[in-house]
Amino acid sequence: MLNNSRRYHLAAEVARELAARGWPIRKTGNFTGDDIVEMLVPLRATAERLSSRLFSFFAYPNPEREIVAHLADTFQSKRYNVGAVVQEIFGESLIRGVVAIKSNPSGRSTVKGFAIAHEYGIFAASSDSARIGRLERTEEQLARYDQKDEKSAFEWVNFRKHGGANAERAARRKLFYPIYACKGGIRIPRLEWNQFKREWNALDPPSSEEEVIFPINPKGEEKTWKWAHTTVLDNIKDLCSRPEQTGKTGVYVKARINQAGTLPLTWWDKTEYSATEYGTNLLADILGASNKFSFPKSVHAVQDSLRVTNLGAEKWVMDFFAGSGTTAHAAMQMTRDDGERRRFVLVEAGDYFETVLMPRVKKCIYSGEWKDGKPVDRDGISQFVQCCRLESYEDTLNNLLLAKSSAQKDLLTNNSSFREDYTLHYMLDAETNGSRSLLNIDYFEDPFHYTMQIATSTAGETRTLNVDLVETFNYLLGLRVKQLATLNGFKVVEGRNSDDEPVLVIWRNTKEKSNADLDAFFQSQGYGAQDRFNLAYVNGDNNLENLRPEGASWKVLLIEEEFKRLMFDVKDV
Repeated sequence: MLNNSRRYHLAAEVARELAARGWPIRKTGNFTGDDIVEMLVPLRATAERLSSRLFSFFAYPNPEREIVAHLADTFQSKRYNVGAVVQEIFGESLIRGVVAIKSNPSGRSTVKGFAIAHEYGIFAASSDSARIGRLERTEEQLARYDQKDEKSAFEWVNFRKHGGANAERAARRKLFYPIYACKGGIRIPRLEWNQFKREWNALDPPSSEEEVIFPINPKGEEKTWKWAHTTVLDNIKDLCSRPEQTGKTGVYVKARINQAGTLPLTWWDKTEYSATEYGTNLLADILGASNKFSFPKSVHAVQDSLRVTNLGAEKWVMDFFAGSGTTAHAAMQMTRDDGERRRFVLVEAGDYFETVLMPRVKKCIYSGEWKDGKPVDRDGISQFVQCCRLESYEDTLNNLLLAKSSAQKDLLTNNSSFREDYTLHYMLDAETNGSRSLLNIDYFEDPFHYTMQIATSTAGETRTLNVDLVETFNYLLGLRVKQLATLNGFKVVEGRNSDDEPVLVIWRNTKEKSNADLDAFFQSQGYGAQDRFNLAYVNGDNNLENLRPEGASWKVLLIEEEFKRLMFDVKDV
């Protein structure tokens, strides 16, 4: 993480490098991150890097150069539109819709003269079977369903179709038939289909009190009814006759409210989508301070986006540009509303992770509503949030230790040509060996207290933090953890690796737990006698393979060796 002074310094370095390569620089003086983005976006290298990363995330890693080149062409030809690249990756059939969201009602002024009031949401599916979710109805929509019967709430709507090609008689001739109306009720006469004229003939004449009604609109255009006459006969209680706005008698049907909600439109303009009121101001109320984060999204816009993706119980949402944590807030609020638990994964590299994102997540767990940094209520929800911090480039550099022996120093001092070659090609590999950021396996004697110097938000300052080697190794193995427990001083992890093999991992402080202790623990837990795993990983030299019974095939691997191999194996990266 970089502080502001470091950001400006780095921006200036990038600007000088771009100028040295002949790329146009339209500004002088201090450069901000936005300035650098503006200069980097037009570059071909940027288009290819972005295209490769997006394709790797959504499809498969290490895409072919032809694919990357095509996506990069799309990015540049579409005026640096990331959405266009996403649509190319998924294909037109899997792009369910592009929604314009009115997120800035007052508008953001531009040099072109228009004030931008919206942003876009692209909804893509992973397969043809994926379905779009429905949104909750507004109070205005619900108010229309002002009547109720034994089934549900409903409103009366005209039974005559009014729009679309299929509403024309010529398109659906069997949906054009007479309905007899009398005193608010309706009757379907016996009908016979005339194949020659392709129309229905009424076999029963209307009574003197009945009025014959066809689906003809006020303009005299022949339309169709919404249902076939057989369906009307099965649901006759759901229809009635009543005056239309023109005063003529019309046929009406009960339109029932869909309990699942309403289909999302491609234009979202609810007041709650305002990023100012329900993003910036809402965040200020949660944190008790303003200007902590620029342009947070409306939590309601994100909630409705998650509803459209059908984020139901036990489903996961991943936001790899987490920002202020609006996605987590939205997922938790949905859980509050219906009691169904959602899970979220957030990824963020900004220095506001500690000052904005984490405090917001914690506070939203405690209460759903805040004012001036204080909870309005105590409607907390049960949540378990695991926070993983990945080692940064600066952390790696801060933990490199350069070590030279006296003989090395003398050799380098007395041989200038050799010193230059050594410094350029070998020094980092030779002298940093054993640094904690390069995994010093000597410290695996006590793996529970492995520490590193981690940079703070203040320039040049670091703090000592423990590194969770157990969790890091789980990730390196691609382990799906089934059970993690501390038993008799041993930390035990059981799960399955990426090849779906059952795996056992045992960690210990080798200064406190000898091989004899390990053997006794292993046998007491019945690990060797049971066919519970294919691979066992243990730190420190051990004799566990001597405990393998005849006929068993499990193997024991040293954690130190596998940890280092996996950590620096970049063959498929």
